[in-house]
Parts: sequence; structure tokens; C-alpha cells
Amino acid sequence: MNITTELIASDYFPIRILSEQTGVNSVTLRAWERRYGLLKPFRTEKGHRLYCLQDVERVKRILYWINQGVSVGKVRALLDSGSDDLRMKGDEDQWPDWQWQFIAAVVELNQSKWQRLFQEASKQYPVSVLLKKGLLPALQKLRNQKSALVARLCLQSALVERVSSIKTSGAKVKTDGPITLIINADNSALMSHLVCWSLSESQQLYRYIEGVKTAAEVSVLVGALQPGATILVAESLTQAEAEKWLSFLSEAPLENLSLIGSGFWLGMLGTKPIVGIKAYSDVSAFLS
Repeated sequence: MNITTELIASDYFPIRILSEQTGVNSVTLRAWERRYGLLKPFRTEKGHRLYCLQDVERVKRILYWINQGVSVGKVRALLDSGSDDLRMKGDEDQWPDWQWQFIAAVVELNQSKWQRLFQEASKQYPVSVLLKKGLLPALQKLRNQKSALVARLCLQSALVERVSSIKTSGAKVKTDGPITLIINADNSALMSHLVCWSLSESQQLYRYIEGVKTAAEVSVLVGALQPGATILVAESLTQAEAEKWLSFLSEAPLENLSLIGSGFWLGMLGTKPIVGIKAYSDVSAFLS
């Protein structure tokens, strides 16, 4: 449907704004339109997509159903029915099946297959949904398979590279405003990159740093860079090691600090809340 210049000026906006308003990246929005007919943008004479406030609400409804476990391909019928009744969704949660297909491909060292599964899902679903319902549970199941060590190590390296390429080719993040500092403090490169990916989808300005070994170095970095928020990922720290970090960090002048790792989470359980610091057991808990 074409649209006049007058309407463009008053009521309609480009896909970039729709992405900012909903937190869904432009690649996914276009996939929902072309593949599933979930969105029907207006078009300028030059073919540019334009959206309105009703599209913002529609995307929110799409996200609602996806978060209930409904596959993208079955969301349109639910939207057209106008029902909020979960009993009408007529769909089993597809993510367990996706997880096992992904795991099987990884264990078989079939990189082309798991990459295809990952790529298709990354185009159809918001990053947060893909991570919480698909990728992170699959990675946890792989960790529990002792025989999958080689497959898991091969996956981690390839997945870091894949996620980095998606961030590079995706929508640009904001160029002004406070940054979020993401620090990889141990061997959590993959999880740190997944956090970066989730921030890049919402177009947040962030900076990623790895190689940090001590809590003192964290304090120095925060003091020098003055981020609006800091996310420290250290999955391999034991509770005893994490408690030493917490002891130092609680005395440092830090604000809005998120710690991701079971050691941090366990260390915080038995102590009084520390102002400005929150701990999460893993990335999935952080994203929830």
C-alpha cells in the first residue's frame, strides 16, 4: 500500500523506529513480514517500509505469543482470532525439539546443520527469546554430557565467531549516551558475547573487554571508563573465589554492577544486599 507525503510526516515512521520501540531487530521484522505475513507496512513511492503505532502494538502481541512458546508460523492465526486464550494456541512449545536437533548436530560435529538451525532461528525470533528458550538450555544440556567435550569446545569457538559476525552486520548501536561495560573475567567468552548480542539487538551502546583477572582491575576499568552500567561475566569462579571478589567490590565506589556466575550468586545469598550490585546465577537468569 502506498502512502502520501503528508501522512509520512505526521503518522508513520521507518523500520528503525519500530525496532527501537519494540526491541526487535530489523532483520527479524522483515522476516516476519516476508515469510509469515505478520506485518503489512505501508510503502513509499520508492518502496521504503513505513509503520504506525498499531504496528508497535501488533509486534508486542507477536512477542507475547512467542514468549508463550508458540512458533512464529502459527502466530498469525492467533492474532487474527483476537484471542488471548492460551488454550487456543494449538501449538506445542517447539523449543525442546529445536534444542535436541541443535544438540544432535553439535555432537555429530555437523557444523553446517547446527549453523543453519541457529541462523534460521536468529532471523525469526528476538535474541532474548532464542537465548532463553533455545540456545542457553541446549548449551546447558551439552555441558551435562561428559562425552560431548570435543563437540562443545568446537561449538564454542564457532559460535563466538558467528555471534560476532551477526553483531557486526546488524543494526548500528547508538553512538551517544552512557555505555554498558561488559567484562569477561574468566573463560566465559561465549556467554559474554551472548550478552553483547542481546544488547546490540536493543541498540544499546556497549564496550566489551576480556582478560580481566582481578576485582581490582574491574574497579580500575569502571573508574576510567565511567560506564552507565557494568556487567561482569565469570562463570567458572567458585563460591569461595567469588566471595573474595564480592568483598573487594562491595568496598569499591561502583554503581549498577551486574555479576553473572553461580559463584557470585551463591556468594550473595548469605550476605546482606550490596548497594549497586546484583548477582545472577547465569546468563539466562540475567536476561529474564
